[in-house]
Amino acid sequence: MAEIPENANITILNRNEKKAREMISKLGLKKVPGIIRVTFRKKDNQIYAIEKPEVFRSVGGNYVVFGEAKVDNFTQRLAAAQQQAAQQPATKTPEDIQADLQAAADANESGEAKTEAADENVEVGDLNEDDVELVVQQTNASKAHAIKALKEHDGDIVNAIMSLSK
Repeated sequence: MAEIPENANITILNRNEKKAREMISKLGLKKVPGIIRVTFRKKDNQIYAIEKPEVFRSVGGNYVVFGEAKVDNFTQRLAAAQQQAAQQPATKTPEDIQADLQAAADANESGEAKTEAADENVEVGDLNEDDVELVVQQTNASKAHAIKALKEHDGDIVNAIMSLSK
């Protein structure tokens, strides 16, 4: 008899499960892909969970679920989540948020100044000034970017706008 490798993904089915699967295949049930977890709640609020189930659906909307059902202790999971949240560092204070926003605004202003300086250095050349302005208006790009796109597309306004709109 051959041995099963350690990391093999093999499921061994018991006799009753094999018979049930054969019956389902004869009924024409369709397998439902993409389901990660199925939970059932009884009247007394006891929850059963099946991790990585195999779910089949009938034409009438009934479901058949295969997998190992385990009792799900919701209060225990909630306590663990609360403990993990308590261990995480505290959230930012309003002063920290204001400082971050100010730093981002300062960086944005310096970036705009650099693009304005770059706009002054770009030559329009043989391009029509109205075409450049139209591309700038349609794409909200800088004048330098508009001129560059127009030169790349040999003055074709539509393709220049499309390339800057991506």
